[in-house]
Amino acid sequence: MTAMRTTREPITGMLRGVVLAGVAGCVAAPVIGWLAAGERAAWSALAGAATAAAIMLVGLLAMRVIIEGDARLSLPGALVVYVGQLMLLVVVLVALRGQPWLVGEAFTAAAILQTVVLQAGQIAGYARARHEIYPGGVR
Repeated sequence: MTAMRTTREPITGMLRGVVLAGVAGCVAAPVIGWLAAGERAAWSALAGAATAAAIMLVGLLAMRVIIEGDARLSLPGALVVYVGQLMLLVVVLVALRGQPWLVGEAFTAAAILQTVVLQAGQIAGYARARHEIYPGGVR
């Protein structure tokens, strides 16, 4: 029997989880926004969900670069990326506050809920992935 290679590495699984959760959130947020407060709220909720999805997706791609480097930097690098993602999301929320075309409550609620949904998707993708116990062999 030969060893079988798998593509179920952690980052690929996490990326799949984020994309699926992001699409679900970007569909659900405008529907909920529309039902709650009308068309402007729906567009604002979609903008909030899409913003959160884009920020989390870029952060996950940054994690791929960090993991390919020194293994000792993976955990601190993941923490820096996560905190950076949350800080960037807060900066966007503050920067867009008070815009006349935006329903701030819908945007903020959708961005926060989308972030939670994306984290759940990321964790589910990570849990379903295969993990090497000794990357690069035993030393």
